[in-house]
Amino acid sequence: MDKRRLTSLLVMAFLAVAGATRAFAHGEAGDEPFLKNMTSAFYDVSVSPAEVQVGQPVTVTGKVKILETWPYTLQEPGMAAIVPVVPGPVFALQNRTINGQSSVGSFFAEKGGIYEFKMTLLGKEPGNWHVHPGLAVKGTGTLVGPGAWVTVQPGGTFAFPLTLLSGEKIDLNTYGGSFVWWWSFLGFLLGVVWMFYWTLVKRTVTNLAVTLQLSPNDDAPDIGLITPRDHMWMNVLAGLAIVMLVVGWTYATRRYPVRWVQQTDWISPPSLASGEKMAEVNASGATYDDATDTLIIKARVKNLLTSEISVKQFILGMATFVNGGEQDQAKAGPRDFVGQVAVDPKTPIAAGETRDLTLTISSKILSDERLVPVRAPQQFVAGLVRFENARGGDDLVTIRTSVVPTQFRPRYLP
Repeated sequence: MDKRRLTSLLVMAFLAVAGATRAFAHGEAGDEPFLKNMTSAFYDVSVSPAEVQVGQPVTVTGKVKILETWPYTLQEPGMAAIVPVVPGPVFALQNRTINGQSSVGSFFAEKGGIYEFKMTLLGKEPGNWHVHPGLAVKGTGTLVGPGAWVTVQPGGTFAFPLTLLSGEKIDLNTYGGSFVWWWSFLGFLLGVVWMFYWTLVKRTVTNLAVTLQLSPNDDAPDIGLITPRDHMWMNVLAGLAIVMLVVGWTYATRRYPVRWVQQTDWISPPSLASGEKMAEVNASGATYDDATDTLIIKARVKNLLTSEISVKQFILGMATFVNGGEQDQAKAGPRDFVGQVAVDPKTPIAAGETRDLTLTISSKILSDERLVPVRAPQQFVAGLVRFENARGGDDLVTIRTSVVPTQFRPRYLP
C-alpha cells in the first residue's frame, strides 16, 4: 500500500470519527415495534434532578401497565422486575418500591396490571448519562421506558453504607475490595504464565504449519513439541491453582464462620386500579403516513358517567402524546418522549354520549423510536387512551387496532 492511499484512509477514518454524533439512549429504537406498543405502556415518568454530583441521588418515578394486548408469540408475563436502564455501572440502585411496597428483587406480574415504581439511584461515575426505567420480563427481556439525560459532576464522594445482620456497618463500595483485587491478580498471573509458556517458549502457536499436521493425541516429543518437562511444569501450575482454591476456601471458612445463603425476594405488590371506569372505546382502524410521521386513529367512545369527559393523553409504548399545550406536555414525562395528539371533535364528550373520535399524532417520535410497525407481518398498534373528568379523575382504556400505511419514506440499500 503506497503512502498516498494510506494517508487517504487515515483522513477518512478521522473524518468518520470526528463527524459521529453522540449515540442517543440505549438502542431502544432497535427493538421491534410490537415489543413496545403491544406489550407495555409507560406514563407519568420523571427522572430528577437533571444534574447531581458523585454520590448524590437521582429519583426515577412513574407507572407502567402490562397491556391486555400482550402478543401471543411471547411467553405470558409471570415474573418481572423494574430496573434502571443506564450505560453500565455508572449509577448504583439504592432502593426501589413497586406500588408502595419495597422490592429488592422481582415481583409477580400479570397482563392488565399497573405498577407504580420509584427508584433511587446514586451517581457513581462522572459523565452525561441517559437514564431510563425498564420492565424486565422473564422470557421476554427488558422493555425500555422513556429516558432523560442526567449529568453526574465530579467532586462528590461515592459511598454505599450498609448495616449487616451482625450489626457491623460497612461501605459496600469498598468492602473487601483490596482482597478481591489481589486474589484475582494471583489467578491472573497463573493464567499469564500458562499462556506465555505455550505461545512464547513452545512452538504450538508460532509454528502452526507443523502442529496442524499432527493428530490431536500426538505430543510429538521427537520434534520437541510437548516434552515430559512440559508436562511437569503444567502439573506444577495446576497444583498451584488447586493450592489457591484450598487456601481460599480455608480463609473464607475461618474469616467468615457465619454465612447465609444468598436470598431471593419475590413479592406480589398490591394491585393498583386505573381509576374510575369512565368510557368504553372501540378502535375502528388507523393509518400511518411514514413520510410525514402522522398516525391517525379512528375510535368510537361511549361515556359511561353522568358527567362529561375529555381525552387527555394517548400513550404508545414509551411515548406520551398530550391533548394540551406546552405546560401539559412538560408534566407528561421526559421531553424527548412527549408529543401532541389532536382530538377531533375537540369538545368534551357529554354524559352517556357515544361519539366517533379521530386521534391525530404528527411527531418524529413515531419514526425515531420505531413505534409503528410499517414493515412487519402484523401491523398493529396498541396503547392507552387517558380520559379525564371534570373533577380531575382519570381512566386508562387499552385499545388495539390494525394500521394501514398510506405512504412510505424512501429507503436506499447500500
